[in-house]
Amino acid sequence: MGQLHSPILCISFVTMKVYLIRHAQSEENVLDLRVYTTINDFNNLVRRSHTAPLTSEGERQAYQVVKKLATARIERLYSSPFVRTLATARTIGAAFGLTPELVDDLREVLPRPMSERRRPGSLRRLLLQSYLEMFWPWGAGETWLLSYRRAQTVWAQLTSEPVTEMAIVSHRGLISLILFSLRHRRDWQVLTSDISNGGISIVTRTRV
Repeated sequence: MGQLHSPILCISFVTMKVYLIRHAQSEENVLDLRVYTTINDFNNLVRRSHTAPLTSEGERQAYQVVKKLATARIERLYSSPFVRTLATARTIGAAFGLTPELVDDLREVLPRPMSERRRPGSLRRLLLQSYLEMFWPWGAGETWLLSYRRAQTVWAQLTSEPVTEMAIVSHRGLISLILFSLRHRRDWQVLTSDISNGGISIVTRTRV
């Protein structure tokens, strides 16, 4: 009579939880994308992107983020240096007794400045055109490939810290790239994904 073999039970242990938080609503987020925009105005908008503050609704959203994190035990808090992310992070930090640590590589993925010889148009069209051009490897500014590598590098750097829970306040573009890079990683699991203003994506690192 053959022997009976008990199935091997594999138990996974969560070793780190990361809250990826998109900044609350900023003045840049409520711009009218239909408005006619000159190339010079578009380029100035890109150059000043880091200075866009939160709206009053954004300030309210930042406090809502704190409420959503009520059961969290955050030990480290990292933030992009942009005004809108830092304001969001400071609201979170005040609730947890933490000072946000600025990390430049958490900055937004910004479109390239456009040549003044280009034809003006709606802000929506110029944004779409400039982001599409980031797929090309030539030209000034960051490409999508470089942005993706930046996202991978900063993620590896921050998650090497010996903590159980951390929060990272960044931008839609960079958070999207981080989540995309983790989709096929066995050691990381994306539990929730929310890249709306004030949205929280939860990612855990597991060990079998």
